[in-house]
Amino acid sequence: MALPNVDIVLTTGALGQTEAGADGVVGIVFNGVAATGLALATAKQGFSLADFEAVGINAAYDTTNSVEVWRQIKEFYDEALTGAELWVMLVSQATNMQSILDKTTTNAKSLLAAAGGRIRLLGVGRNPAGGYTPSTSANQIDLDVINALTTGQALADEQQAAFAPVRIIVEGYAYTGTSGTLANLKALTKPNMAVLIGDTKTGARAAIGLLLGRLAKVPVQRNPGRVKDGALAITTAFIGATAFAAAESTVGAIHDKGFITLRRFVGKAGYYFTDDPTATAATDDYNSVARGRIVDKAIRLAYATFVEEILDEVQINPTNGQIATVKAKYYEAIIERAVLTAMADEISGFAATVDPLQDVLATGKICVEARIVPVGYAKTIQIKLGFAKSLA
Repeated sequence: MALPNVDIVLTTGALGQTEAGADGVVGIVFNGVAATGLALATAKQGFSLADFEAVGINAAYDTTNSVEVWRQIKEFYDEALTGAELWVMLVSQATNMQSILDKTTTNAKSLLAAAGGRIRLLGVGRNPAGGYTPSTSANQIDLDVINALTTGQALADEQQAAFAPVRIIVEGYAYTGTSGTLANLKALTKPNMAVLIGDTKTGARAAIGLLLGRLAKVPVQRNPGRVKDGALAITTAFIGATAFAAAESTVGAIHDKGFITLRRFVGKAGYYFTDDPTATAATDDYNSVARGRIVDKAIRLAYATFVEEILDEVQINPTNGQIATVKAKYYEAIIERAVLTAMADEISGFAATVDPLQDVLATGKICVEARIVPVGYAKTIQIKLGFAKSLA
């Protein structure tokens, strides 16, 4: 028998905390060719630009293959900084975005699976082979972008059902520069999807690495266009093939169609994102990437909290056969503690309710109603300014 003594054991797991940095885990599927250390359809996890350069994705890779993979990864780390977790997969240049996001194929879905559900933000980088002709006549943007919103939303719905929700951002590939007849994303119902127009160089591409990098380093409730976070880590910008200065007058119209794009502010140096709309109506509760990220985090917390309760015993009120009040209060308390601890600065409030009149004996089911009060955003600040005879 051991020498009698005081034994103190530290417990853990009661605070409902999430893994540090997990909210900003990003995955990107790029068209490309196999790199020296990275085959097609193979997931690569990295935490710095050097990690990807080590497998052959470097500036020379882009130049030799006429793609923009290294450049996008570099811009991701220019924003997110070294240490950010990024998952990358290369797929054939013949694969369009619609197919990459199709849940029945082994492209984006395979990357999500390889990351074990860690990816919260997914991007698609379009690098078609030479000779590809985008179909832009109807939407002023490649039809593949519009089609990808449908397959991407189906993939996101599947991920959410598996308690591994994800927000998806695709390149607004081949934007023609004609904003007046640009597709209206606000007429769609694809709340998990967002499209970016605008890049750091002229051409058909969009700087999704930059946008995902900004999102990766900010908390889930943060709008990527927040001015207090500072200008983006870029010195030049283009809207499609047009230099930003010449295209700046179209930014408002692009924003009004539900796209994310770039902007400038009078008197401030640098470029910022306009906002974070998703491809859905302005009246949809999930019409912004930030609102979606908030609820995605709450979904993961709710699952992690209540999976521990599966097949546990439930006390019953012997006078009416319904769930005991003390047990109902227990369920309310554990989810409120988990969410309010992990998301204290990311939401305005949270409450859960368990109806004590539930007949658990008959149904074997417990219903929990949870409600989040999100933060608001100062999207417009109106100042009434004028002269007065006195300030009295």
